[in-house]
This record gives sequence, structure tokens and C-alpha cells, in this order.
Amino acid sequence: MRKEVAIFLVLILVVSAGAFAQSISENNVGKDVENYIKGIASNKGIENSQIKGIKKIDSNNLPKQIDIKHIDKNNVGIYEVNYTSQNDSRQLFVVTYSTDNLAAKSEPKNIQYFNFGISGNNSQSTYLETSAGVKTSEDVGYVMMRGGSITGISTSLEIYNGKGSVEIKVYKNGKDTGFSNLISSKDKKKIDYDAQSEGILEYVPGDVISVYVYQNEELNWGNVVTSVETTN
Repeated sequence: MRKEVAIFLVLILVVSAGAFAQSISENNVGKDVENYIKGIASNKGIENSQIKGIKKIDSNNLPKQIDIKHIDKNNVGIYEVNYTSQNDSRQLFVVTYSTDNLAAKSEPKNIQYFNFGISGNNSQSTYLETSAGVKTSEDVGYVMMRGGSITGISTSLEIYNGKGSVEIKVYKNGKDTGFSNLISSKDKKKIDYDAQSEGILEYVPGDVISVYVYQNEELNWGNVVTSVETTN
């Protein structure tokens, strides 16, 4: 990949595959690209030891899981990562979009973090509290003072017993935005973090941001620490 090309969009798709069509003994990409792709995989919880191969995909012969009809294929690089998870063979597709038309200077971004949490032992769905100790709700939360986008959420918590999962959901004006963390009782580390680009989940001045924990199945959980990142 040329040094002057800057990758500014990464789309990650993870799909299960019963078995790979063939095993890949060597990666068919350069070392720099391999390290870059492995770094992205690591952010999704896939360790290097799990990766069995990385190969670049012909943009004219795309897998059915990839739809880039609205993107200029000449600027797209697609990589297939074959890995194993819990003895199951899987595929992760990394779609990169690049350009060498860089602006001379980009405007600085204002990034803020809003903290939510709850202590103790819980066994049902509930809203989290703000850092001031006030429980949020449909109408109570952090009020946005200027327009921007919600670009990240991270969570750590404890699961004491039971089986199931909890989904930590970002709400805007009392409605589920679809942006969340998901933590299962099966997870070794009870943490999750997700980031997305600006412009996907926008808000305007006066919007109220709160966080709701939705409990799946029966379990006891608590000591939740959640941060919501905004960019404007």
C-alpha cells in the first residue's frame, strides 16, 4: 500500500462459517498490512494465535456478506481474516476505504466523555446513574448543549451468578439508539467497548442522553461503569 494513502474508514463484518473452503498456510498480504489487520482484529477480541490466515479479496468477486455498491471500488481494500473461536471456524472481513486527497489541516475535534454507573447487586433491567449519583430515565440524563455525534461506549461490570447477558444501551430522549455494549456471563472478561464514526448517531442541543441496562435471562450483576463518548 502506498505511504501517501490514508485509510479513514474501516467496516468490520464477522460471520460464522462451518468450515473454511481450504486452509491458508501463508498470508498473501504485506507485513505492514498484516500487522494493521491483526490490530483491528485484536480490537474485536481476536488474538493473533487464533488467526489462521489473511488474504486480500478481489473487489470484482466479493463474498455475499460484503455490499459496497455505494463506495468507489477503486479506493477499497478488502481483507478476509480466517480464525477460530471456541473450536468454531469463522471469518472476519475488514473493508478499508482509502484516499490520497488529504486536507492540508483538519479542524480539531471536541471529544467528551459522559460517565454512568450503578453499584450493588441487580437482577432486573434498569437505567444507570449519572456521575452525580442521579438515576437516569426517559427524561433524566445528560442534556446536550451543542450538536454532535455519539462515537463510543465502553463498559465494565461484574456478573455474580446465573446465565445470560446484559446489554448496555445508549438512549436518546428515552428511545433506544441501537448503539450498545453486550456482556455475557460466558465472557472471561466482563468488559466491552464499541466505537463508530461521526454522523451515524447524531444529537442536537437539548437532546437527553441516558443509559439503560437490559437483562437477558436470569442472572445477578452489578458494579457497572459505563462511559459514553461524544464528538463535535
